[in-house]
Amino acid sequence: MNVKVDIILPSYNKEHYIEETINSVIKQSFIEWKLIIIDNCSSDNSKKIINNFATHPKIDVIYLEKNMGASFSRNLGIRRSNSKYIAFIDADDLWGSE
Repeated sequence: MNVKVDIILPSYNKEHYIEETINSVIKQSFIEWKLIIIDNCSSDNSKKIINNFATHPKIDVIYLEKNMGASFSRNLGIRRSNSKYIAFIDADDLWGSE
Protein backbone atom coordinates (compact mmCIF):
# COMPACT_ATOMS: atom_id res chain seq x y z
CA MET A 1 0.00 0.00 0.00
CA ASN A 2 1.38 3.38 -1.05
CA VAL A 3 0.55 5.81 1.75
CA LYS A 4 1.10 9.54 1.33
CA VAL A 5 0.95 12.16 4.05
CA ASP A 6 0.78 15.92 3.60
CA ILE A 7 2.52 17.78 6.41
CA ILE A 8 1.29 21.29 7.12
CA LEU A 9 3.76 23.76 8.62
CA PRO A 10 2.53 27.26 9.48
CA SER A 11 5.31 29.73 10.24
CA TYR A 12 5.63 33.26 11.52
CA ASN A 13 8.96 34.82 12.55
CA LYS A 14 10.66 31.54 13.46
CA GLU A 15 14.03 32.16 11.83
CA HIS A 16 15.90 30.53 14.74
CA TYR A 17 13.99 27.24 14.41
CA ILE A 18 12.51 26.85 10.92
CA GLU A 19 15.54 25.34 9.17
CA GLU A 20 15.97 22.64 11.81
CA THR A 21 12.23 21.93 11.73
CA ILE A 22 12.19 21.50 7.95
CA ASN A 23 15.29 19.31 8.06
CA SER A 24 13.66 17.11 10.71
CA VAL A 25 10.82 16.42 8.24
CA ILE A 26 13.21 15.77 5.33
CA LYS A 27 15.18 13.24 7.42
CA GLN A 28 12.13 11.06 8.18
CA SER A 29 12.50 7.36 7.44
CA PHE A 30 8.94 7.45 6.02
CA ILE A 31 9.38 8.79 2.47
CA GLU A 32 5.85 9.22 1.07
CA TRP A 33 5.26 12.78 2.26
CA LYS A 34 4.83 16.32 1.01
CA LEU A 35 5.52 19.37 3.19
CA ILE A 36 3.31 22.43 2.76
CA ILE A 37 4.90 25.49 4.39
CA ILE A 38 2.69 28.53 4.89
CA ASP A 39 4.61 31.66 5.88
CA ASN A 40 2.41 34.26 7.59
CA CYS A 41 4.19 37.36 6.24
CA SER A 42 7.23 36.95 8.48
CA SER A 43 9.29 40.08 9.10
CA ASP A 44 12.48 38.28 10.15
CA ASN A 45 14.71 36.05 7.98
CA SER A 46 12.22 33.17 7.92
CA LYS A 47 11.27 33.77 4.27
CA LYS A 48 14.91 33.68 3.19
CA ILE A 49 15.48 30.40 5.05
CA ILE A 50 12.25 28.86 3.73
CA ASN A 51 13.12 29.95 0.21
CA ASN A 52 16.26 27.78 0.39
CA PHE A 53 13.90 24.77 0.47
CA ALA A 54 11.45 26.02 -2.17
CA THR A 55 13.00 23.93 -4.96
CA HIS A 56 12.86 20.69 -2.96
CA PRO A 57 10.58 18.31 -4.90
CA LYS A 58 8.58 17.37 -1.78
CA ILE A 59 8.08 20.91 -0.46
CA ASP A 60 5.46 23.48 -1.46
CA VAL A 61 5.76 27.00 -0.09
CA ILE A 62 2.97 29.54 0.25
CA TYR A 63 3.83 33.12 1.23
CA LEU A 64 0.87 35.04 2.63
CA GLU A 65 0.73 38.81 2.05
CA LYS A 66 -0.47 39.44 5.61
CA ASN A 67 -0.41 37.49 8.85
CA MET A 68 -3.60 35.44 8.96
CA GLY A 69 -2.60 33.30 11.95
CA ALA A 70 -1.82 29.64 12.46
CA SER A 71 -5.44 28.46 12.24
CA PHE A 72 -5.97 30.07 8.84
CA SER A 73 -2.66 28.60 7.65
CA ARG A 74 -3.57 25.10 8.80
CA ASN A 75 -6.95 25.33 7.06
CA LEU A 76 -5.29 26.64 3.88
CA GLY A 77 -2.88 23.71 4.01
CA ILE A 78 -5.79 21.29 4.38
CA ARG A 79 -7.49 22.83 1.33
CA ARG A 80 -4.25 22.46 -0.67
CA SER A 81 -3.73 18.87 0.41
CA ASN A 82 -4.40 16.00 -1.99
CA SER A 83 -3.54 13.25 0.45
CA LYS A 84 -5.72 10.95 2.47
CA TYR A 85 -3.66 11.69 5.58
CA ILE A 86 -2.54 15.03 7.03
CA ALA A 87 -0.02 15.78 9.76
CA PHE A 88 0.78 19.08 11.42
CA ILE A 89 4.11 20.40 12.68
CA ASP A 90 4.79 23.78 14.22
CA ALA A 91 7.73 25.89 13.08
CA ASP A 92 9.58 25.38 16.36
CA ASP A 93 9.04 21.60 16.66
CA LEU A 94 11.29 18.73 15.67
CA TRP A 95 10.50 15.19 14.56
CA GLY A 96 12.77 12.22 15.19
CA SER A 97 13.93 10.27 12.15
CA GLU A 98 11.99 7.09 12.96
